[in-house]
Amino acid sequence: MQWFDKQFTELTVNELFAILKLRAQVFNGEQQSSYPDPDDRDPLAHHVFATTNGEVVAYARYFVQNDVVTFGRVVVAPHARGIGLGGKIIEHLLSGIKVNFPNFKIIIHAQAYVEDFYKKYGFASVGDHFIEAEREHVTMVHEPLNDIYDK
Repeated sequence: MQWFDKQFTELTVNELFAILKLRAQVFNGEQQSSYPDPDDRDPLAHHVFATTNGEVVAYARYFVQNDVVTFGRVVVAPHARGIGLGGKIIEHLLSGIKVNFPNFKIIIHAQAYVEDFYKKYGFASVGDHFIEAEREHVTMVHEPLNDIYDK
């Protein structure tokens, strides 16, 4: 398995296609979300993904928005679930954020069913649950990484 952290302009056409295909398969197909994807944040984002035999099996993106870092579109291919890729993608996200945006607070909108998962990585829930992209979400915050997070 190979891991990558690339800016939009560094992605190959085939990588971008594979990423968008996985996102569509899970978010539009499996979760039946009609939320716009891709969106205008893709060109601004760092794209973190894992490939096996040329196939993207895990993906997420991170970027600066309103003076904080956020990430989303966290996805693992259905056939690659249950082997720890969810944790690995979060570790790679946090490592990339630590390198590229070390002094930025991290704020995410996590799907409610993975709230406890994110708490394992130092995130704290803030406020009530809300509906976004047709799913229950919660705002979660992580202090700037600086030297406090080591993979």
